[in-house]
Amino acid sequence: MLVKILSSSYLGIEPFLVEVEVDVVNGLPIFNIVGLGDATISESRDRIRSAIKNMGYMLEPRRLIVNLTPANVKKSGSHFDLPIALGIMLGMKFISDYRGILSEYLVMGELSLTGEVRRAEGVISGVLMAKSQGFKGVIIPESNFEEASIIKGIHIVPVKNIRDAVNFIELGEIRSRRVANCLKEQKVLIDMWDVKGQSTAKRALEISAAGGHNIIMVGAPGSGKSMLAKRLITILPPMSEKEIIETTKIYSVSGELDEKNPIIVNRPFRDPHHTSTATSIIGGGRIPKPGEISLSNNGVLFLDEFTEFDRVVTESLREPLEEKRISITRSLGKMEFPAKMIFVAACNPCPCGNGFDEDLCTCTPFDIRRYAKKLSGPIIDRIDLYIEIYRLNENEILKDSRGDRSELIRERVLEARIIQNDRFGQEKLNADMLNQDIEKYCILDKECEKIIRGAIRSLNLSMRTYHKILKVARTIADLSGSKNIEKPHLMEAITYRKN
Repeated sequence: MLVKILSSSYLGIEPFLVEVEVDVVNGLPIFNIVGLGDATISESRDRIRSAIKNMGYMLEPRRLIVNLTPANVKKSGSHFDLPIALGIMLGMKFISDYRGILSEYLVMGELSLTGEVRRAEGVISGVLMAKSQGFKGVIIPESNFEEASIIKGIHIVPVKNIRDAVNFIELGEIRSRRVANCLKEQKVLIDMWDVKGQSTAKRALEISAAGGHNIIMVGAPGSGKSMLAKRLITILPPMSEKEIIETTKIYSVSGELDEKNPIIVNRPFRDPHHTSTATSIIGGGRIPKPGEISLSNNGVLFLDEFTEFDRVVTESLREPLEEKRISITRSLGKMEFPAKMIFVAACNPCPCGNGFDEDLCTCTPFDIRRYAKKLSGPIIDRIDLYIEIYRLNENEILKDSRGDRSELIRERVLEARIIQNDRFGQEKLNADMLNQDIEKYCILDKECEKIIRGAIRSLNLSMRTYHKILKVARTIADLSGSKNIEKPHLMEAITYRKN
């Protein structure tokens, strides 16, 4: 008897429909799975046999052939266990689908040997695809329920074991489960107020948050670079429902979700170690997975000790910083991962770290030049804000020079972002402006034009850097509530370029 169960898989983070065809025929008791499945799918045969047997069903000695279509696309993951098991049970007539449920629902879930349905990766991608293709609902593991419940307009059936799935197929019964308000932003315990002094750096981070600008902080060890970077997420606006779904989808495919953190409701902050490989940062692998730059989508990617990262890693950031996405081509095809994040880098001014203090610096001019070459021109050209951070003196350390709390800064950032949303009519920030947007919204008067002419000559600005200065100036104007870019806005923007 031939049975078809609908499920899904994904390439990168994009899902596609998979038909699980199960043919139960008389013959030698052989269990074959075809259709370009990976090792996880091949090993599922023993899991499925034991799961069905331990749920009280006696498997007859029949020949089982399972085909995963489309057969020319590589598939991976353990979430095919449940659809294959249900297909075998239907083929052996242990259960019946007289209500036609399995033609209207996608099925996903990993099985344990006891028949329990365990958490699977990439479930939210399957739910989104089921909704877009007009399916009535999905049958998924109970532990994936909160993750899937953020998608509205589709029936979600959580099952704890095979018996629950059978009860729903035959009787329409489902397990009751209350859903908490998972979209509520979780409280962050750190605050910008924790950092003493560093008013210039705090101002730069506020501009970065308001316009989505990338930033690099250069300073001595202990000057507060890491503290400041970690507090950038505290001044960013809450994520929209669209951003929550998009970010959760990436984390689901990457296997980064669990029952304690089923949904990404706070903006992600990723800070990989400087020994990380290019694949772990950018993404890829034999079966491409998102890297740190995509896991920080809608949040912050912080590379501390930026000059200590492998040059292959730093140079591979060029296109993602500009395009806000990553394209990876493999034999499986071309996959794209989003990279809409704020990039924050931090490093020392020289090998010894005391380059801003001639009395303490022990580096030779050759050491400093060689160290500076680690920051290539093309990378610096793609970073909007360059800040030099100095250690606090004794007066700044001892007095209470903390500045505004994150909550107050966040309100100013939110007001500036509302202005940008009204201007562009969509979720777009000043850092994402195209050339035609710059010509329309970054008009300079004669005095500002004279200033920028001098900056182009003295700083030897490229066209890209010139545009970045205008974008930053536009954000500063938005923070001040000004309709046009004025002289103070432009001059402040120029100070954030490396001399």
